Amino acid sequence: MPPVTLDTRTPCVLDFDGPDGGKNAHYLLRWVNTRGEKGPWSETATATVGA
Repeated sequence: MPPVTLDTRTPCVLDFDGPDGGKNAHYLLRWVNTRGEKGPWSETATATVGA
């Protein structure tokens, strides 16, 4: 799956469609500095999409 978003501020809010309610969303994050150098990926965080 391709990246969902590139965000420069918090909070990052994602909107889901109604049929996605109750499904799990998995997130991996990493820092990218102003020179475009990428840090390591985080561990996976999982959350259930609200209905």
